[in-house]
Amino acid sequence: MQDGYDQTLSGLLRKRAELAAEATALRTAFDTKLAELDTIDAAIRVFNPSIAPSDIPERRAPVPHSEATSEIRRFLIDQMRKAEPRPLRTMEATAALFEARGIDVRDRVVTTLLRKRVTDAFGRMRKAGMVEGRKFGSGSEQEWRLV
Repeated sequence: MQDGYDQTLSGLLRKRAELAAEATALRTAFDTKLAELDTIDAAIRVFNPSIAPSDIPERRAPVPHSEATSEIRRFLIDQMRKAEPRPLRTMEATAALFEARGIDVRDRVVTTLLRKRVTDAFGRMRKAGMVEGRKFGSGSEQEWRLV
């Protein structure tokens, strides 16, 4: 192909090879996880043979900390602006984040993880002088305002 598309074709071939290698790695990781599941199922049957693997409900995987801290920070600032003039409580902000992401609040692992991330983001914003917080009620919840 000598009509000026050599670099384009070369780039596409390189990208295809990269994606094929990534797919192979993911397939290998998937096979490893399936083998681990089989091992755990065998261990469960040792302790209770009446439990079938299909009877065990699947849980959502914990949300990885993939987004930058600034994404949660921007979300929280937006929520505080919407709540003005009243302060925004930590649990209110966390609930709004769950709703925005479509996360099931009954999943304790994800709930705890995101609550900690929201609390951490508020703490970082306080250190940066962006917000001020004060205790609310008798527990550890806080109310937050933009400075």
